[in-house]
Amino acid sequence: MESKAFKFHIPINSHQLQGLMEKPQDLLKLLPKDELENFRWFIFDELSDKDGSPTVNNLLITKFSYDQTKNKGGFRMSFDIDRKFCCSDTESCKSDYLDFTFQINDNELEASGSYFDWTMGN
Repeated sequence: MESKAFKFHIPINSHQLQGLMEKPQDLLKLLPKDELENFRWFIFDELSDKDGSPTVNNLLITKFSYDQTKNKGGFRMSFDIDRKFCCSDTESCKSDYLDFTFQINDNELEASGSYFDWTMGN
């Protein structure tokens, strides 16, 4: 199964970019709420198993890097996939991640990353 890429663009200035080098988690504050919701739906759509109504929670940005000479970088967005099976009153949680690459063009961060569902049988 070939995965699609999730892409987003956000305005960013040099001060904000420098801040992300020190506190990558602040990238989530720069992302509009609708873009975070799009990300959650993107992951949901990519999952082969929809049992338990999977939801994406606990987003975390790590491994942020930026090469100023090339205006390019990358980061990892980690998250939990929570499921609640109402008929058996059971819950499950799996941690996963998506690695993004990005470039800075005209004070805009353009990021792209592909998700692979590691579920057996996929």
